[in-house]
Amino acid sequence: MVEREVAYRMFAKEFNDSRFQLYSNSSSTEQDVYSPNFLVTPTGLKVNRVFVVGVVTEVDRLSEQKGNEKELWRARIADPTGAFTVYAGSYQPEASVFISTIKVPSFVMVLGKVRSYEPGDGSVYVSLRPEEINYVEESLRDRWVVDTAEKTLERLKAFEKLFSSDKENGKLMESLMNYGISESFASGMCLSIDYYHKDKAYYDSLLAEVKKALCSIREAQVNDEGPDYEQMVESLLENIDDGSGFDHSTYIQKAFSENIPEHVAESVLKSLLSRGHIYEPKAGLFKLVH
Repeated sequence: MVEREVAYRMFAKEFNDSRFQLYSNSSSTEQDVYSPNFLVTPTGLKVNRVFVVGVVTEVDRLSEQKGNEKELWRARIADPTGAFTVYAGSYQPEASVFISTIKVPSFVMVLGKVRSYEPGDGSVYVSLRPEEINYVEESLRDRWVVDTAEKTLERLKAFEKLFSSDKENGKLMESLMNYGISESFASGMCLSIDYYHKDKAYYDSLLAEVKKALCSIREAQVNDEGPDYEQMVESLLENIDDGSGFDHSTYIQKAFSENIPEHVAESVLKSLLSRGHIYEPKAGLFKLVH
């Protein structure tokens, strides 16, 4: 019996930056036939399954068929750093039905297997095939962001040690394990550094994305003597969004008429967008998440 692989938490930014597929060795034994393939991420995770919580911002029924599937649905699940692409076809009937009837936007959780597609021009596109998908509350999305940030920060801290380690003469693995890093994770880090050739600047940028994700769910700090601008903006948006959305210029004009400074209106809009309270189905058009 083949055990299921661990479902890792990771942000969309790191997932979409991942390109390195690690394939299992082919063999005639049943165990090896069903052995999973892995996606090696820039922070050294070797993932076969991923657990995601975010906001569904797009759903499309694809006209082109893939393989023997008669129907294929695509959804975009956004977190504060980007969006995961999820495909469900006839081989995932329950997920296909769910995605075909999903309310956009909505908070959902997805437990899915990693897939990659290489069109032949050197590019690689990664996506998820859902094993489970369900509606969730915003509070669970916030908890997922915190948990994912903690785990990502642990990996980034390990990479700080990597950049101070001896990378020559085959000593890197030994150096990492001397820092207390597990053999499995150290091997993933070595694979990552050899394949991606990322420098410290990349990991610093990923750290900035993690901080942005955490800030996006932090409760607004409001001065007791000043106006609660976030509440004012939320009330304003309830009035101007009749279900078809609102454009950016209309929002700024209405905010100005309510004595909300333009820079504050812009800041609150970005905050609500990153936290999944609103979404942007197309450039300059926004909709509330109800």
